[in-house]
Amino acid sequence: MEINKLRSRAGSWQARLRLMSLLTLLGLAGLTGGLALAQAPAAPASPAVQQSGDSIAPADIAAVAPFAGTAVERFGVREMFVQADLVVKSVMIFLVFCSLLTWAILFEKLWAFSTARRRNRAFINAFRHGDTAQLTEQASGSAVGRIWQAAQAELKHFDHHRGSNVTADQINRLLQRMSLSASVVQEGDLSRLGAMMGVLATIGATAPFIGLFGTVWGILNSFAGIATMKTASLAVVAPGIAEALLATALGLFAAIPAVMIFNKFARDINGFVGTLDNFCAELLATVSRQMDEAR
Repeated sequence: MEINKLRSRAGSWQARLRLMSLLTLLGLAGLTGGLALAQAPAAPASPAVQQSGDSIAPADIAAVAPFAGTAVERFGVREMFVQADLVVKSVMIFLVFCSLLTWAILFEKLWAFSTARRRNRAFINAFRHGDTAQLTEQASGSAVGRIWQAAQAELKHFDHHRGSNVTADQINRLLQRMSLSASVVQEGDLSRLGAMMGVLATIGATAPFIGLFGTVWGILNSFAGIATMKTASLAVVAPGIAEALLATALGLFAAIPAVMIFNKFARDINGFVGTLDNFCAELLATVSRQMDEAR
């Protein structure tokens, strides 16, 4: 089935994603550690620091505090986005759009599945109670109702063209035609419910790689900054790495909900298929029993 194919494809992409993310994080950890070692001071500590009895004056704390606040403020999400390269900004904006699209699909699918389940339940209850007027009224509003309509059309065609004596072979052919008509209706309803599932699978599989692309691009810019300023200080590299990692974070923020939502609705579709199959079997059994009683 199409849902199972999408699920297996998403699983293979997720395995590749985990491997690529692990390698990237290891590379970033090695880069950051190397830069930290490169800028470690080689000179011994100053006498003022070695004196354990000395204390820091309040005036010194007041002088350092504004710079600390500036450093924290600089690495905010908004500041990182503003200072990012144009390519990294484009990646971030696209990933935010993917995340918004994922949540929009979630709410639309929740409403669609809730409505479909409620209407199917009401029609099946009416069918089991033999309420013909309610069946006719609710038929077009539910998937099982449309299956019932297709079966009724085949049954009317059979009644119009059958002879005085109905054979078992004619009944079997009628049941086969009803089953085929029900399958056509079922596929149409499943395709409507499964709409946008491919989008969820695509976002879940590719968003981390898109974020990883932004990360790699940002790291390249950081290396370019090192080459330009001819220093390996973390003060030069850290802003670029932070902006780059923000792209990866946005990729994961878009991908993780997409995968979870995809799996949730894949299970719902499988349950929906089971409901339609059970109703088709019940409908065919009812028609077969009525035809046997009429012979």
